[in-house]
Amino acid sequence: MKIGYDAKRAFHNMTGLGNYSRTLIAGMMKRFPENEYRLMDTGNQMDLPYFIRQLNDSGAPWTMETGGWLGKTSRTYGWGSKAKSLGLDIYHGLSNEIPMDWKRGHTKAVVTIHDVIFKHFPAAYRSVDRWIYQRKTAFATSHADLIIATSYQTKADLENWFPQSQGKIEVLYQDTDSGFHFRKRPEAVARILYRFELVERPYILCVSKLEKRKNHKNLLEAYKKIMHLIPEDLVLVGGRGDAADEILDQLGQFEGRLRWLGRLETDDLVNVYDGSSFCVFPSQFEGFGIPLLEAMRRGKAQVSSTGSCFEEIAGSASIYAPPDNVNEMAECLLAVSSKPQVKLRLEEATRIECKRFDPYHQLDSLHHLYQKMSSKL
Repeated sequence: MKIGYDAKRAFHNMTGLGNYSRTLIAGMMKRFPENEYRLMDTGNQMDLPYFIRQLNDSGAPWTMETGGWLGKTSRTYGWGSKAKSLGLDIYHGLSNEIPMDWKRGHTKAVVTIHDVIFKHFPAAYRSVDRWIYQRKTAFATSHADLIIATSYQTKADLENWFPQSQGKIEVLYQDTDSGFHFRKRPEAVARILYRFELVERPYILCVSKLEKRKNHKNLLEAYKKIMHLIPEDLVLVGGRGDAADEILDQLGQFEGRLRWLGRLETDDLVNVYDGSSFCVFPSQFEGFGIPLLEAMRRGKAQVSSTGSCFEEIAGSASIYAPPDNVNEMAECLLAVSSKPQVKLRLEEATRIECKRFDPYHQLDSLHHLYQKMSSKL
């Protein structure tokens, strides 16, 4: 098969959508090197030597395809006709959209839709952004031959708000960056703890961009209620978002026991996970919630929120509190910190829950879907 990927996020985004794109592309090329791959991008790529090395080491034939004279607009208008001129069997849009010039024909269109959070929290988006997301999602769900949802939560949301998607959705969970599959390296963990001055006390880790929807405000209120009852500090990891100023202005109110490390590269992030006592992910809503799986990959107990997809993803490896209930969140943090049997039960559950996210199963399932569509050509 000749498979084309929308690789914009893979080469320009270092967070969730970029990680998803890089992990899927590299995994497919390594698992199925007999295919031909075209990575479609608009240019001005980031320096990603590890990703490029993964592609080259896969043994699969691959080339880059640029936007040509259309430049950055080609991803929205242009790649549809280009996919057909390249003779692709499959074109896969990896981040919620396919080109608006798409027409049905030889090339089959696949789109991964990660979430429709703009429908759940419209006030968090500018009106022009909501209009763009609505238009792109409606077009993708109408014109794609296959829709990949990364959770049953997203599948249900699509069927509710975009009924044209019904009958075309397959749920395939995503995976973490490959670095989360590596064995624990105690010497590397020790180095990272000294670098960030995390050696004095154990810590609870929260990995999440500083956005209002991520619910740091309630987490900080919950932690403040029990911080003098537990030995752990609270460490935040993630880039700045619309709640950054509000959250960072509170650092001085926690007697040095609240830390923000900013956004970390994958190697450092894995080691910070390994050095933590347990994790917390208090978000109000996600399409998947990759920090939940990252914590499970590293064998960490965690506290998360009820509702959304969190119980679907973490299962028995977490305990849950309503995201707007500060007291229950505080009780959950206290329970994991002070009750060794609770923490151990959650840690042991990570091995069981991770089996649902076997990367080879996901890649094999996706490739089978590609073949099934390609056989209909």
